[in-house]
Amino acid sequence: MKIAPFLKTSLIFLDAPIPDKKAVLTFLADASRASGAVTDRDALFEGLLRRERVMSTGIGDGIALPHAAVLDAADAAIVVIRLAGPIDFDALDNRPVDVILALILPEGQIHLHLRLLAGLSRLCKTPEFLALIRLSTDAESLRRAIQTLEEQMPFH
Repeated sequence: MKIAPFLKTSLIFLDAPIPDKKAVLTFLADASRASGAVTDRDALFEGLLRRERVMSTGIGDGIALPHAAVLDAADAAIVVIRLAGPIDFDALDNRPVDVILALILPEGQIHLHLRLLAGLSRLCKTPEFLALIRLSTDAESLRRAIQTLEEQMPFH
């Protein structure tokens, strides 16, 4: 599934000076509330924290995919954060994380949740995708570049 329809420039943050994993989850909850993706910031923060307690969403190669489903999310949203500096995220490969790709979903949308996670995972295996995130100079050009990349990728 393509992620571009769920990307908003207002939820793309480049060179965010966030010092640690808990601060990332706090930032995600605050940014999602500020953008209108959710109204209950605390429920989202707790959902993200609960998911991290089960198992770290640091998948390796400097990437974390935190995700949570909450009652008040009107639609799925993807938050992209390129950190100002890498941080420990308890990643599976024990390497620091510099790219956060967070998924916020309406509760009960399990099929959508899995399809978007698969879409993000697929993109993360594409070197061009990570280069776009790590080298982009502004949120809008990054959003457009991701959309173009997805249009060029074969989907089955």
